[in-house]
Amino acid sequence: MEPKKIKTLLERFYAGETNRKEEIFLQEFFSQPDVPEALSAEKEHFRLLMQWQSDNPLGESFDSQIMEMISTPHAPERRFNSWYALAGVAASILLVLALWMGNHQNKESILPGTTNNPALAYVQVRTALQMVSGTLNEGMSPAAKAATEITSAMEKASEIGAMGAAVKPVRKLSEMERARQLMESLNSVYVNLEPIKK
Repeated sequence: MEPKKIKTLLERFYAGETNRKEEIFLQEFFSQPDVPEALSAEKEHFRLLMQWQSDNPLGESFDSQIMEMISTPHAPERRFNSWYALAGVAASILLVLALWMGNHQNKESILPGTTNNPALAYVQVRTALQMVSGTLNEGMSPAAKAATEITSAMEKASEIGAMGAAVKPVRKLSEMERARQLMESLNSVYVNLEPIKK
């Protein structure tokens, strides 16, 4: 058989469209010693397939068993995983231990930098806030200076706007000069208005 026909039959085989007779033909073809080199990979595949089929025969009741398994509804099994339960118990024990340890620590041990005296705490907080305020004021002074400079520049810009109002009459004068020049050019044009003689 031609290699093209074999390849077409192989494509049908891999798509599951071959009948039993065609499958037997493919097995016999690939069991021959003189298989074309282009089909050597398929030859190895069919050799392994035949070996597997001889080791694991399907039996006559295989189809009926598969159909029975498909048609029988199975309720999903709900398995209780003991690892989840153990993890939950361990987490609960750790939580209880942490809470108990936190409440039964030595109450008199104070963190460094803290005090139990409210007056002293007030003085320390006030000093810290004054230091923060001073630092903020130093940082804000360049911004305030820049804001003052921007304000003075805006005032100068508004003065320039007032100058623009004074320039408007000068613009009108230049327009009048242009009109005068146009009139002179019209005067230089000679127009003969004498009647035409017949």
